[in-house]
Amino acid sequence: MLADAMIHPVLGPLLRYWNDKRGAERIMPERKDIDPLEMGARLLPHLLLCDLLDRGNRIRFRVVGTNIVRRWGFEPTAKYLDENLGPYFATLGELHHACFADRAPIYSVSAFRWGVNRELEAHHLVLPLAKGGLDPAIALAGIAFRSDEVFPPQIRNLNGVARFEERYRSIVEGNEVPARGRNVA
Repeated sequence: MLADAMIHPVLGPLLRYWNDKRGAERIMPERKDIDPLEMGARLLPHLLLCDLLDRGNRIRFRVVGTNIVRRWGFEPTAKYLDENLGPYFATLGELHHACFADRAPIYSVSAFRWGVNRELEAHHLVLPLAKGGLDPAIALAGIAFRSDEVFPPQIRNLNGVARFEERYRSIVEGNEVPARGRNVA
């Protein structure tokens, strides 16, 4: 459970939106309840909307926000998650599978480290959405990045150069505290 852990300040509003759409009676909202335009311009660049296929073991990107495309270094819309792209994308696949399996929001923080004290931190919030059933069919995800560098390298350029680690992963129960630091696109 996420008790004192800090959710990135961009992702807190996404969790509140998801909880509002879910209501008190449902485990998760339906896809039809979600309108990305309702979330506002601040959230849209950080959003992913993914199909959860094969019981969450295969992920297809439906919508990918501009900040994510810029940070990843390629456009994945309408493509499948290829975990052979490196440990970051393998972890992203695991997060989506956990969201499906647990039928609950998952929060994760991971980081790339390279050179002398250079770092790019990635914060993920993966939220399940139903589509006429009890199991998640779609994941609504928010990804926000943080670095002390003004222009950190794209993730595709960090594979094989940087050390990757997942620092934190938890099922979210609704408590969120904004984190501090500089956000990067």
